[in-house]
Amino acid sequence: MQPPAVYPFARLKGSVQREARLPDFLPHPFWNFSLELYAGEGVAEACLDLQDRRGCDVNILLFCCWLGASGRPTLTADRLRAILRASDGWQASVVRPLREVRRLLKDRPWPDALPETVDAVRRRVADAELAAEHAEQIKLASLYAPPADRDRPVEKRLRAAVGNLGVYAVCLEVVPDDQDRAAVATLMNGTFPSLAPPEIARVVGLAAPLASSSA
Repeated sequence: MQPPAVYPFARLKGSVQREARLPDFLPHPFWNFSLELYAGEGVAEACLDLQDRRGCDVNILLFCCWLGASGRPTLTADRLRAILRASDGWQASVVRPLREVRRLLKDRPWPDALPETVDAVRRRVADAELAAEHAEQIKLASLYAPPADRDRPVEKRLRAAVGNLGVYAVCLEVVPDDQDRAAVATLMNGTFPSLAPPEIARVVGLAAPLASSSA
């Protein structure tokens, strides 16, 4: 599992970084939600665990959570497959190559280059990756964003968010195991902080609440 700091959203966790960078991006409720959720306890680790083990797109994970949290209807498999077809090309051709270059610059020694120049390049690649993630989120929201219903009971919104992630597992042809359910519980704890962890664990299907996917 990659540490949280390697994912671009982590670059915006601090208030100074947010003030410096957020004006560069078109504002959107989904983007704001993602920044807040990703900064939550264990959420970055859970997202990266599902990305690295299951091939999940972190933006799709966050999208599933946002739709549920905002009281929107649960995704159908056909709807989500259409969304994935629209976003997979951008992920494959833009986001993943940028991620690979960033990780290569971070993890591999470059003895023929000055360390500060390698670090400067890596930061610029990370900025480009972050911009690409933002562009994907704006696209996702344009593909499916029925009216929100914040008055919908929070328990129903929780079930909708969990249901969305379950539909995503179906689309990926993944049979969730306990590690997957623990990661989902972590996402739900961050998405619905007013709910008790045992209630979230019950809806997710865990025998006992886990604070994070690494617990």
